[in-house]
Amino acid sequence: MKHIWNISMFFLSSIVLSQENITLKTIPFHTENVSISIAQVFDIRKKKNLGLGTNRHGEKVIFQLYPDAPTAILNFMKTSFSQTKDAKPIFIKIKDLEIQQSQSSISHITTRVYINLIFYEKENDKLQKLFDVQHYEDETFAISNTSKIFETYEQRIRAALEYCSLSFINTYKKRSKPESISGNLQTSAEDVFYKKSEMKKAKRLGKWFDMLTYRKVYSKHKEGWKMSYIGFADSDKDFIMPFVISYDKYSIKRSSLLNKNYTSVDAFSIGGGFDGYLKIIPGLYANIGVEVPLGLEITKKIEGKKRHNFLIGISSRQGIKIIPWKEYGIVIGAGVFQQIQTSKVYTKNFGFELELGVNF
Repeated sequence: MKHIWNISMFFLSSIVLSQENITLKTIPFHTENVSISIAQVFDIRKKKNLGLGTNRHGEKVIFQLYPDAPTAILNFMKTSFSQTKDAKPIFIKIKDLEIQQSQSSISHITTRVYINLIFYEKENDKLQKLFDVQHYEDETFAISNTSKIFETYEQRIRAALEYCSLSFINTYKKRSKPESISGNLQTSAEDVFYKKSEMKKAKRLGKWFDMLTYRKVYSKHKEGWKMSYIGFADSDKDFIMPFVISYDKYSIKRSSLLNKNYTSVDAFSIGGGFDGYLKIIPGLYANIGVEVPLGLEITKKIEGKKRHNFLIGISSRQGIKIIPWKEYGIVIGAGVFQQIQTSKVYTKNFGFELELGVNF
């Protein structure tokens, strides 16, 4: 029965994700009057749609160019390139064309159009590769203004197509310069043709994670717990700085108090620092943190005398966090920490933490 349920859920999710068309506006752009025409466009992508995005109603749908990508791009190109008989016919292959969308902060969504086009000319009835270009167009929107996202998809696709076309034109003009220069010195193929294609490489937009975690702290001088909401955009290479809201409660061990003849300690502090992640492999993150707290410590001696003390210190944290499932599931963490401060009860402390939570 379990296998039947999984298949049913997959089938249901496929029905929910409907398809929606994007129609490119045939608005011309300046091509410097270069004598070339776009003869044909081929789509060599495995998946012919644009990927997942948000429509005007805020619903998740699968987008595709209307009536299809080759026809839409060819019609768009024809408005800007020469259609005369003596124009050099150029062929284009669509290697990649997709829409990406991901929450990038607690209050913003980033959308991206990514494109990879290959330009060819025909020689002896065979396509000869001329230029390979990658490019992406990003735009960030407030989560409260998601209706604007759909309205700008078409604009970003056109902007990406224009960029790729103008990059090709720039290279083609250099390739087509006269083969002889002053002194009848002949140039080589390397002089007139850029072998290195223009690439604007881009990492995929990282998925946004929402987590609720409970952290238990054990150390030489204190113990306690911390509950946190953690939100962050995943990244394969960048240092991840999550958005965190937390509530914690700690107490100093009685043995540490009695060793210094104190009956109680109250501490109030604020501080700055960072607590971030480095992705090691999918689902496994290194947790690195540094904090510099500033505050006030109020101690009470056994004889009842109170004392106020300025509190400053530094603490560091190293650990791992395991998030095995991107969508929903458990989160497991463990780490160690070190602390130095101007406390009257203890100046050095070290310990370890265990964390359990959910990803939702």
